[in-house]
Amino acid sequence: MTTKNIIYLFTALLITVTLLFVLSNYFTYKNALTAYEDSMKLHALGIALTLEPTLSDILNRERNIFAEIIKEGRWEGIAYIALYTSEGLTIKHSNENLINKKIDDDLIKKALKSGEPVNGYLILGTGENVFVLNLPTFVEKSHVVLRVALHRYPFENILRQARFQALSSAVVVIILWITGFFFIKALKQSEALSKAIEERQRLALLGEISSRLAHEIRNPLGSIKGFAQLILEEIKKLTSHSQDLEEYSKIIIKEAKRLESLTDDLLQYSRIKESKPETFDLKDLILECVNNIKANINLKKVDFRLSNIDSLFIETDYNKLKQVLINLIYNSIESIDERGFVEINYSQKNRLVEISISDNGCGMDEETLKNAFRPFFTTKAQGTGLGLAIVENLLKAIGGTIKLQSKAKEGTTVKITIPKNL
Repeated sequence: MTTKNIIYLFTALLITVTLLFVLSNYFTYKNALTAYEDSMKLHALGIALTLEPTLSDILNRERNIFAEIIKEGRWEGIAYIALYTSEGLTIKHSNENLINKKIDDDLIKKALKSGEPVNGYLILGTGENVFVLNLPTFVEKSHVVLRVALHRYPFENILRQARFQALSSAVVVIILWITGFFFIKALKQSEALSKAIEERQRLALLGEISSRLAHEIRNPLGSIKGFAQLILEEIKKLTSHSQDLEEYSKIIIKEAKRLESLTDDLLQYSRIKESKPETFDLKDLILECVNNIKANINLKKVDFRLSNIDSLFIETDYNKLKQVLINLIYNSIESIDERGFVEINYSQKNRLVEISISDNGCGMDEETLKNAFRPFFTTKAQGTGLGLAIVENLLKAIGGTIKLQSKAKEGTTVKITIPKNL
């Protein structure tokens, strides 16, 4: 089974488990809510049925029996008890200030109309939301409604348990997703590591082959170049046909040097040595690279622009970074046909240093940009196609990365990022 399939399967399992938890908690909470309301209803109904036979006696007494019941705490959770006539007149109430007050209450009307207990919720003057049960009954030849109002908090333990269970389930699901995230991440890293090892082995084999091939080419190539140079010296002594033979010899030497350059690039591409970190000023290195290039080629067509070039001490492989910079600057110069500029700058962000090399040369189209780092891909007539591939390998050796931004006929910007301390 592939890594991608394992990830899909694991993700589907996580989603399934999450849905099961959600559904389970939904139904658990729904059942808890029903049990919560039923417990209040049964409690209120029990109080009302207990009081119902004594209502005539309660009405005839001057004492406020309802207030005494609440004060004595005979039943848990009572907010108030009241007795209402069919017209909504309060004839008895645990709060004496509300006796003889008339109210317009749909729950009372509904209870009287149906002849059955009706429950619901009311908001008190204090802002508290209470549960009320309205029991229709008959006292002293009159239809009345006995209301028992309950505080909700004594019964909310059922809901609290359901909420705690939902919260616990949510924590478990979150832990599962976090674990799943790190598992998938580890799986991807493992796959990437395996691919990197395979790629390293493939490149090692390719490097070995390239190295042997380069050595095999180099030996006869040296002989060809040496004898061509001897022939050239002898040709100069001849009087007839010497000009043509001299030109032919120069071509042989030129092509031999080209093959020699290719074998050097192959050896360099296949043999990236271990990095040797040392501390130096990046400004000095860039100035050295520019001066070396100016000394070796005619740069009348190129203006160098060095911006933000301040001292910045870094610790990395000096020679590898120097080779990278020289290769990239040469590329920029070669892309300029008539006259242009090469701009170099760098900046530090956290523990990374970004070096930017820009030019206004011929640039690259999308296809060229896509294949720029592919070994042996080149648009130059005399190029080996290993320049950027070597640069990429050198940067990998010092923990760096490279990005190209380019448009045809507009120029190219190369950005390399390396750790400040290797």
